[in-house]
Amino acid sequence: MLLDQSKFDVHLKLWVLRIPCQHCKLATRILNGYMLDKPRVKPITEDPTSPKTRYVILSEKVQNQDLSDIPKEKLDELKGLCEIEVVPYSLTLGYSHWSADHVLKQILPAGVEVPSSFETIVKLPI
Repeated sequence: MLLDQSKFDVHLKLWVLRIPCQHCKLATRILNGYMLDKPRVKPITEDPTSPKTRYVILSEKVQNQDLSDIPKEKLDELKGLCEIEVVPYSLTLGYSHWSADHVLKQILPAGVEVPSSFETIVKLPI
């Protein structure tokens, strides 16, 4: 039996901020708690349209393009730092992204516990 890896794909529709490269470090401090926080996914990524800017990937809790989900003080501080542009962003987390524990929980029948460590069975001579 082969495992259909496409069943583990998760498609996220997110927003990113396009900001100049030199402001990324400070922007991450300002946006702490509002950036994507997923294992093995960097919240700052290359901007495919320009080498001078980067994308800051916002978390799923930021639903609105007007960024009304982020406190006004933080937005004002960010806008005072540099010009920002809000861009829609699609991210697909595939099979290779997930841990073995996550995959096992998905494929094992309900009620079956996921093994948490290796067990060794030893038969001692009598």
